[in-house]
Amino acid sequence: MPYDDRPATALRGWLQAGIELAQDERVHNDSKCPAASNCGLVKRLHGEIAKLTDEVRMLRTILEYSYDEVYVTDGQGKTILANSACERHYGLKPEDMIGKYVCDLEAKGVFFPAVTPIALRERRRVTIEQETQIGRKMVVTATPVFNKNGDIVMVVENSRDITAVEEMKRSFEQVKETSVNAAGHADLRMKLLEATSEIVAYSEEMKRILETAMKIADADSTVLLQGETGVGKDVVANFIHRLSGRHARPFIKINCAAIPDDLIESELFGYGPGAFTGAKQRGKVGLVKLAEGGTLFLDEIAEMPVRVQAKLLHLLQDKTFIPLGSSNPLTVDVRIIAATNQDLGALLKRKSFREDLFYRLSVMQLVIPPLRERKEDLVPLVYYFLNRFCKKYKKEMDITPLALAHLAAYHWPGNVRELQHTIERCVLLTEGESIDVLHLPAHIKQSGFLDRTQTSKHCKSTLKEQVADLERERILEAYGRLKSSYKVAKELGISQSTAIRKIRKYVKQVERTGSPKEKLPRSKYGEGAHTLC
Repeated sequence: MPYDDRPATALRGWLQAGIELAQDERVHNDSKCPAASNCGLVKRLHGEIAKLTDEVRMLRTILEYSYDEVYVTDGQGKTILANSACERHYGLKPEDMIGKYVCDLEAKGVFFPAVTPIALRERRRVTIEQETQIGRKMVVTATPVFNKNGDIVMVVENSRDITAVEEMKRSFEQVKETSVNAAGHADLRMKLLEATSEIVAYSEEMKRILETAMKIADADSTVLLQGETGVGKDVVANFIHRLSGRHARPFIKINCAAIPDDLIESELFGYGPGAFTGAKQRGKVGLVKLAEGGTLFLDEIAEMPVRVQAKLLHLLQDKTFIPLGSSNPLTVDVRIIAATNQDLGALLKRKSFREDLFYRLSVMQLVIPPLRERKEDLVPLVYYFLNRFCKKYKKEMDITPLALAHLAAYHWPGNVRELQHTIERCVLLTEGESIDVLHLPAHIKQSGFLDRTQTSKHCKSTLKEQVADLERERILEAYGRLKSSYKVAKELGISQSTAIRKIRKYVKQVERTGSPKEKLPRSKYGEGAHTLC
């Protein structure tokens, strides 16, 4: 804001001339006044002085009645003006502050921090939050005023008391916290569902993992996710990102195993112009910088070369890195979530993974169990993927209880990812309205049969138990094929009431890990797989 002192200089000259003329007028009478020609000028000067006096009086009134504080210092930070709002903010009268330097007032604790020194040093308008000695919270804006030579001649501060606003915010947060606590587990479930539609967690193991993920989401610490291939480490990483304060910023995933060793450094950290043969002339921004403000998910971190691990360690420690072929360090604000399906302890012993990096990454560790150890999630996942792919390929389809039994008997070495691909394959290849055993991949059908054969052989089941197993399989096979309790009864030579009772009994056994018809939301997992008609 430019400041011109020429009007003030001119006004001082006019006032001085007026004073001299007035003195001459007192010496001489009106008729003999040698300055009679200047009497009109004197009158005009008196008029201007009166007008200026009125304006000054009006400005003082405005300053005194202003609810916001007006506080002015000279170019050295010495107080030259303060209105009455200062007393309400600092507990001091304006006259007690005028003539004192803001640095001295700050040192005495009248207010903290002082904004005037910042405005003087940076030569720009500055706004900060300030706390006073009587406990008031202030928002203060300091504006430097410059003369024609570019020197700061004064700093004008405007301050507003926001104590009441802060108290309202605290009250609101307390009410909000009380409401959240009162909601309890139901609110937790709702927040889980809102955060992502890709997580199905009915087992206690997965519930605990997601509850821990919610607790650490806003902590901004590094997270190490461990688990077999296909258990859903990337889904949990995205879940943490979406619940964090970084949710509106990028979530960038890189598979360290999918990038050649000689390219992974340039992909992560970028490179400068002409860094290597074949490099772009303008250089390239790396994924680390592209994730600015967000989350970088490093999948298969154990496959990262040791030399790149050292650079990643430096990034975690200092939040800085140097692009390949450059000498200028860059600063970045990014959260790192890493994942691996390998035993990092064994890699540490073989010196193929840095020990210091391991401790940096594992501030929080989450171990995601394989699908075979959380059978309660299997049936819900089957119906989740069935519903998704039916929508994708515009089909309407269910799955027979016997096919579901084979899926439950399979050990799923590829975990959730293998289950997802299996259901997608079945939806694509099935021509009818139901996925049956014949539509399942051969290795899954064979696994189910072998598991039952081995169970019968090793458990030394009684004749009664073997008969029950045979009955169960015949009932489920017939019902899966015929889709009608009436037709099942007719084919097996039993009454329809017996058929209904046995179908219900064996279907419940199959779905004991989680009933798709009674426990799962229809809108999310689709219609039930069977009807008793």
